[in-house]
Amino acid sequence: MSTRARSDAAHGWRIGSLVGTPVYLGRSWPVIALVIVVLFGPNLSRPDRGASYGYLLAAGYAVLLLASVLVHEAAHALAARWRGHPVSRIVADVWGGHTVYDATRSSPTTTALVALVGPLSNLLLAALGWALRSVTANDTAQTLLGIVAFANLLVGLFNLLPGLPLDGGQIVSALVWRATGSKGRGLVAAGWLGRVVAVATVGWFVVRGLLEGGAPQVFDLLWPVAIAFFLWQGATAAVRAGQIHVASAGRATDVLEPLVLVPGSLPLSELDGAAPGAWLAAADPSGWPLGIVDAESVAQVPMESRDRTTVAAVTLTQPPAWVLALPADAVLTDLIRAMSEGELSLAVVVDESTRDVRGLARAERINDVVGAQLARRGRR
Repeated sequence: MSTRARSDAAHGWRIGSLVGTPVYLGRSWPVIALVIVVLFGPNLSRPDRGASYGYLLAAGYAVLLLASVLVHEAAHALAARWRGHPVSRIVADVWGGHTVYDATRSSPTTTALVALVGPLSNLLLAALGWALRSVTANDTAQTLLGIVAFANLLVGLFNLLPGLPLDGGQIVSALVWRATGSKGRGLVAAGWLGRVVAVATVGWFVVRGLLEGGAPQVFDLLWPVAIAFFLWQGATAAVRAGQIHVASAGRATDVLEPLVLVPGSLPLSELDGAAPGAWLAAADPSGWPLGIVDAESVAQVPMESRDRTTVAAVTLTQPPAWVLALPADAVLTDLIRAMSEGELSLAVVVDESTRDVRGLARAERINDVVGAQLARRGRR
């Protein structure tokens, strides 16, 4: 119960759920709401409605914008669930929002579909807002619906731009993934395009100011620069993730080290000369690996005591999840994901079909292998 509370607090305030998926209002959202009220309030004010009218109208827009963000993220979540991927949470935050789902067994088609429905939902909201505006007589409602329709149109089109971390970048990434068979290459390509979009975002506002007959004001550039900074960070993270994905695309078995299982009840005196060059793991009577035999602990046991000391006594016990069953054709990315999810630094890898032990996976060795691959690619 306390763990759940800490988890909720990390994402913000829980405001509901969507088909079992928790929906959170990020703690940064009030910041964007305040900015909207402060910036738009004076511009929306009317002398005949009182001093507070414009600020109340801006606050109403902030609430409707939040609803638009949640619709956008709900579209992502529902599409992911429809394609068979569990959805962890939906969060509305200062940059709009994000949906977290398990993409372990994703495909280019699913990635593109989940990305596409978000901007489409905004375009549909824009059309709906404009249609309602045309049949509404109240001028306040007309103003709000017009602003919301324009904002959703802008957000929908902007999100379709072809660069990560935007939804359009996810679509580009999926297309490159489909064409090349490499998810990593898709991420790298879409990440570089995201950097182009980030630079173009600022460039557009600068050029626009010059075309309008004057240099753009510093204040007018603050928001575009903030958006561009966010895009650049996301794009850079995507490029890095893609490079790591490409570097870890080899076979999982290539990083495994020899491992021999020995009974935990076996006296240390019977280990002399056993399996030179291989790691030893103690097994219970059923053959289940319990942990790694600690060579330093073995060396500290006096020779005269080794026939009375069992292997289990010098074993570093591991959690049950350290035994990973992977298919014969598993790639290193699959192994890294499984170890990351289990927070494992060591893992015994067994064949998914035969349950034969394939070897020992160590996070330290995996990092060395992936790091070497990245270094080689960096020198090209």
